[in-house]
Amino acid sequence: MTIKAETLHQTTLELSSRMMGLLLPLVAAVFWMALLSSNADAQGALGILTDLSSDKTEASAPAEPAEPAAENAAAGAEEQSRTMEFYVARALKARDVVLQILKSAPDLHETIGATLRSKGGHGDMGWLWATLPGVVVAIGLGLLGYRLVLMWGRKHFAHRYSEGVQPRADKLSYLFLRGLLMLAGLVVFVAIAGLILLFLNRGPVSAHQTAIVILSVTTLFMGLRIVFLNLLVPNVPSHRVFALSDKDALGLYRSLIVGTAVSALALALCNWMDKLGLPKDAHKLALIASALLSCLILTGIAVAYRNAIGALIRGEAGEQAPLWRRVLSRSWHLVAAVYFLAAWAVSSIRILLDLPDATGLVVAPLQALLMAIIAYGLLVLLIDRVLLPRLDTPKVQASLAADIERAEATEGEDDVDPQAAQSQAEAEAADMEAHRSPFRHLLDHGASILACFGGLVILARLWGVSITDGSTYVGGMIEILLIIFLGYMAYKAVEVAIDGRIAKEGPGEEKDEEAEVGGAGESRIATLLPIFRNFLLITIVAIAAMVVLSEMGVNIAPLFAGAGVVGLAIGFGAQTLIRDIFSGAFYLLDDAFRRGEYIDIGSAKGVVEKISIRSMQLRHHRGALTTIPFGEIQHVENFSRDWAMMKLAFRVTYDTDVEKMRKIIKKFGQELLDDEYYGPMFLQPLKSQGILAMEDSAMIARVKFMTKPGKQFELRKVVYAGLQDLFEKNGIKFAHKQVTVRVATGDEEEGPQPGDAAARAAAAGAAAAGALEEAVQDGDDPADQL
Repeated sequence: MTIKAETLHQTTLELSSRMMGLLLPLVAAVFWMALLSSNADAQGALGILTDLSSDKTEASAPAEPAEPAAENAAAGAEEQSRTMEFYVARALKARDVVLQILKSAPDLHETIGATLRSKGGHGDMGWLWATLPGVVVAIGLGLLGYRLVLMWGRKHFAHRYSEGVQPRADKLSYLFLRGLLMLAGLVVFVAIAGLILLFLNRGPVSAHQTAIVILSVTTLFMGLRIVFLNLLVPNVPSHRVFALSDKDALGLYRSLIVGTAVSALALALCNWMDKLGLPKDAHKLALIASALLSCLILTGIAVAYRNAIGALIRGEAGEQAPLWRRVLSRSWHLVAAVYFLAAWAVSSIRILLDLPDATGLVVAPLQALLMAIIAYGLLVLLIDRVLLPRLDTPKVQASLAADIERAEATEGEDDVDPQAAQSQAEAEAADMEAHRSPFRHLLDHGASILACFGGLVILARLWGVSITDGSTYVGGMIEILLIIFLGYMAYKAVEVAIDGRIAKEGPGEEKDEEAEVGGAGESRIATLLPIFRNFLLITIVAIAAMVVLSEMGVNIAPLFAGAGVVGLAIGFGAQTLIRDIFSGAFYLLDDAFRRGEYIDIGSAKGVVEKISIRSMQLRHHRGALTTIPFGEIQHVENFSRDWAMMKLAFRVTYDTDVEKMRKIIKKFGQELLDDEYYGPMFLQPLKSQGILAMEDSAMIARVKFMTKPGKQFELRKVVYAGLQDLFEKNGIKFAHKQVTVRVATGDEEEGPQPGDAAARAAAAGAAAAGALEEAVQDGDDPADQL
């Protein structure tokens, strides 16, 4: 047994020595390329070289300038020279480390073997082979405890699972609950395996360290497996959050699991070598090899699943997505491959130079992405469960259906249809959720921004750069971005809330093309809300701008003082503007007009199309748009309020039966009132007002009716056409304008008399005056006939 173990050990050492010989030239080449292209400072924008010496810092401190321009130029040149010298010294040091490793590489396997043999009490490798069985037993019993916890969880939480289509909150609740149960099982696994190793492992210190390393890397692998399983959900497609096919989800999950296992083994080897105090050069080579292995694995996964993840980046919009998303979906794997290679090169440099934050740079984006996704899931769960619970869930629909059935039973209906109640409940729930959807989209957008920002913070910390420190330039920019984010969310929230209310308060009916003037306008609140919205939005933008300027170090006190001076100047120099603003405010408070109403202010008339803080715009029924400052309005005549009265006059002959005509008009009015289309337009039915006046050749009769604003013109056409048909059927004749001309008899002289032309002119003038009088009595403007 000892001979076989020694043979296996010798073979392993020789193989590792050959791999190191192949790896060192590649490491050296990448190191020199990355070193020549690096441009890091003491803080390190990417943290490539963060451990700058104190000598460099002290030497770079500028002296007090005697001649500001010349001294500053000299100080800058000296600073650049010292920086160059520092990086040259770093490069020479790295070169020495690489040469030292290359020189000692042939003897590394002997050094590693001697170190491992020295950890045992008898100078051999027996302690290692004696440790492994106990570790295997401990991990096996720990896995048994892990399985028992999962079985208990399935038994007690099976009711939480449903195969049907679930809302996203239910999906996330199930996945988080399953993840917590698996994490509880992982805790049990660590406790059982740790206790067993504590009692079974009685070898030297190196045996305890080996057992701890194996247990730690196994725990890490199981933890990542839990994350990948609940993220991709290959075994429960109905609860998968990402739009992946079953094949892609399963393939990506298996690829990540295999890659995690291989990387975990490499990490365990590095950690084990560090714990046992193996040669430093061997440890560095192992770390570089582990980083390269992770780089190759992640690059392969990115290339293999570039299309599936690209579809996730495009989202539901697909090819209609924004340009940046389409470009990123097609090239993200190339960006990832470049990053992995650059991160491995930087890690290699840091490892060789013993700089901090040397490991974990290759997998840093994956860690940050996983943390961001988990944070986004928690925020979405908070939105759907606490802030805006969904109103279209089966539970809410069942409650609404029960209320509908209870209301119908209370009203005395014997036959209550459950299916109809359920359909009505689903429609009401969908309508209520539709009103909430804009706010839900806004909160989702804010949650995605916060999750991305959190992921960037985590990624920066893994690179050794703190972007949340307010004392640094980047930290100050982050604070400014947070202020802008809060201002943006407040801006969008006000916009969504008020725009939704404006749409709700708008006229429910479509615009009536028949309504020439006087149509129903919007409600009062719908008229005032746009002005209030603009005021709030301007206030939010102004406050956010002031806070951002304050964070940038700008003294905003003079800005407030200047605003006061400007306001005072406006007050004295723009009296007309102030009059317009205050006049408009009082007109709106008095509810004199609303948007969409037809008004006449004397100098102009039309539909109120737009209202600003200083003026309004009227759209005339012929199309002209007039802008009127509020201060010039003396009176307002509103044609769109409450009701409209229409009076129609017509001429009938003297032989007309007035009572018969009255009955015909009354019957016709009742028919219009009963009509499905015209009836709802009437507020009072068509009525006869009898004979209004009597002229030489006709009697003037008139009818009237009351309608909703704007409907009188459509009904006027119907009334005229109906009366014409009814009068013709009932023998009632309309009287025409007549002029009586006296013809001379034979006793008088033939030919035109001087008085005949004057008589004809007088008769024509009387006819024109009668027509004008009828137009005035009908309420029409002779100068502006509609």
